[in-house]
Amino acid sequence: MKIINTCEDIKTLFADGFHLQTWRQYAGAISKALPEKCENDAKEYDFEKAVLPVLNNALHTDKIDLVSRSFQSVTDSLQENLKKLFDTEPDINIILYLGLCNGAGWATTLDGKDTVFLGIEKIIELDWGDETNMRALILHEIGHLWHKLNGNLHIPEYTKRRKGIAQLYCEGVAMVCEHILCGDDEFYHQDNNGWLDWCYKNENQIKREYLRRLDKKESVQDFFGDWCSYNGHSDVGYFLGCHFVQSLMKAHSLKKIANMKYRALNKAFTEFANTVIEPLALEDYHKCSNIWNMQAQPLSLQWKEEIESGNRLVFIYKIKGEFIAEGALVLHTADPDYTIPGKRVYVSRMIVKKEYRNRGIGSEMLAFLIRKAKEMGYSEITIGVDKDNTAALHLYRKFGFTEVLFDGTDENGEYYKLMKVCY
Repeated sequence: MKIINTCEDIKTLFADGFHLQTWRQYAGAISKALPEKCENDAKEYDFEKAVLPVLNNALHTDKIDLVSRSFQSVTDSLQENLKKLFDTEPDINIILYLGLCNGAGWATTLDGKDTVFLGIEKIIELDWGDETNMRALILHEIGHLWHKLNGNLHIPEYTKRRKGIAQLYCEGVAMVCEHILCGDDEFYHQDNNGWLDWCYKNENQIKREYLRRLDKKESVQDFFGDWCSYNGHSDVGYFLGCHFVQSLMKAHSLKKIANMKYRALNKAFTEFANTVIEPLALEDYHKCSNIWNMQAQPLSLQWKEEIESGNRLVFIYKIKGEFIAEGALVLHTADPDYTIPGKRVYVSRMIVKKEYRNRGIGSEMLAFLIRKAKEMGYSEITIGVDKDNTAALHLYRKFGFTEVLFDGTDENGEYYKLMKVCY
């Protein structure tokens, strides 16, 4: 692995501003192929209006040294991080350079060698020069290179649908790799001003709209790139792509996913986009009986009153309209072992239809319920579990639940334990 930081050359050569001929000599010193590569990539932009102002702004700020220090700090510890994903150290270049607005991060090939370019002008424009954002940029582009080395990075994009699936897939794999390398599967460097919370709250809408555009042969560019936005939020496709790949990981290894072909990806995304978790409408409650394998029964008066009052929130997991799983949160009861208003919430029920078990749906539903509880400001979550239900106990412990002293019997006289997790 070769690390190249050209910041000192940038400060020296462009002290009086940007000049294209000087830049060509500078880029050519990195590689004879680099000037033409960058210019070809940027030729669709209006150089005078879209590129030159960004270059001159970067060169006339005092942020170059900050970017350089962040780059050095991240790359100093990079080799150890890469062991989480690569079996051996990858033979790649990582170059911090002045480009022509070719991107803050760019995974490509230079002189026959896999290379990550980090464009200082775009990094400064986006205010991503701190160490956290620098690490995210580098790890994400390395994720693309891991995909290239281990699978099917390039899917032919001769239709809008194929292009939309390919972009979502490739960025999703890179995001998952980034999460593995940084050790945080909730990290998105785009998460400013509530970006991640908005994505979670609108996930159903985001994936349905993405699928609609694919079906209608419309562009999905709004979901990618800092210069684009969907409903006022940029880079929403990175969130969606990551969740799509994570859904595939319920049944496949990441290496197998990295080798998936378009037809399988298209089918999988269509199912993923038609899978939603949403509040249960009271008039649909009888449909939940197919989860419990019971005859349809009328909603109990207690549940109806609790749902209407907002004390019980019931959510349903649906695939193409079929009710697959159910989860419920109770916000307040008279029993302090279960709930405390504003502090402790109780997961009163969580069940997956028998034929859909062992597919990760229970984990997804529980993660959703936990996230909902956090959104409402609860710091403790309790759940009751049959003492002999080893599968449920394993799942809850995986999410951080621990057994508490309280135990007892339910309305049927069956013994259970109470488990709690705090955040």
